[in-house]
Amino acid sequence: MNNKFFNLSLEKQQRIINAAYKVFSQNSYKKAPMSEIADEGGISKALLFHYFVNKKELYLYLWNYSIEITRKAVADYEVLGTDNFFEMLKRSLFAKCSLMRSYPHIYAFSLKAYYEQYPDIKQEIRKSYSAVSQTSENKVFDIMDTSVFRNDVDLKMMYSEIFYAFDGYMLDKYRSGHIVPDEIEQEILVWIDFWKKIYTKGES
Repeated sequence: MNNKFFNLSLEKQQRIINAAYKVFSQNSYKKAPMSEIADEGGISKALLFHYFVNKKELYLYLWNYSIEITRKAVADYEVLGTDNFFEMLKRSLFAKCSLMRSYPHIYAFSLKAYYEQYPDIKQEIRKSYSAVSQTSENKVFDIMDTSVFRNDVDLKMMYSEIFYAFDGYMLDKYRSGHIVPDEIEQEILVWIDFWKKIYTKGES
C-alpha cells in the first residue's frame, strides 16, 4: 500500500473507503469492479491503483480498517466498562450504529467478507475473524456478572444466539436497502430488553 493515501485529507480518505465498502458489499470479491470504486470515490482508476497495488490489498485494508475502527468505537463507548451483559449489548449497539453513520456500508461489507469464497482472501479473512471474535468473547465472559442469569441458561449458547440474531437482522436490513441507524438502535433495544427478561432471574 502506498502511504500517500494517508496524506489525503480525512474527508477524501473516508470517501474512497466508503466507496469501496459500498461496491464490495454489493458484489462478490471477484466481480467487484475497481473502476466502479474509483468512480464512486471521485478519483481515477489509475490513482486508486496508485494508492492500493491491487484489489486484494484494498480489500484486506478495508477488512483490517473495519476491525481497527470498531475497536476504537468499543473503547469510546466503554462497552467493556460494565459487568452487566445487557448494558454491554446496548453500548455495543450504540458503537456500531455510530460507525454506520460515518460508514453506511461497513457492516454489510464485514458480513459479505466473512462468507467470501474467493481463495485469495478467504483464508486470511476467516483466520482474522476467528481471532478477533474469540478475543472479544473471552473479554465479555471474563467481565460479565453471571449471577443474574437463570441457572438453566447455557451462557455460551445464549451469547451465540444473540450474536447470530443481530447478524441476521442486519443482513435483512441491508438486503432491504433500508439502513437507518436511529431506527436500528430503537428496534434492537427492544430485543435487548426482551433477552434480559427471558434470560435473567429478574431486574438487576
